[in-house]
Amino acid sequence: MKIKLSDEQWNEVYDILVIVCGAPEHPFDRRTFVSSGNDITEWRFCGSLGFGGKFWNNNGRLYVSCYREDETPEKLRAIDRANEKLEKFYRKDE
Repeated sequence: MKIKLSDEQWNEVYDILVIVCGAPEHPFDRRTFVSSGNDITEWRFCGSLGFGGKFWNNNGRLYVSCYREDETPEKLRAIDRANEKLEKFYRKDE
């Protein structure tokens, strides 16, 4: 089950990816993410998490991860912060 959001909300999600995980702040990347938001299950954004930096929308959750072999203490802290912010974001209306 995927979470469905408005374009404005997908912009807020992308803000989290940019601020916490270093996703590219290029208008094309943001527009593509926002316009595809409700269809996304997996989105590779790379950022500070490296090539395996991914955003997920599945199982009723929004979260990020990276390749296990790329994990560092800094990346794991960023993942934890992003996932906490994403959970607060999509749970705020419940």
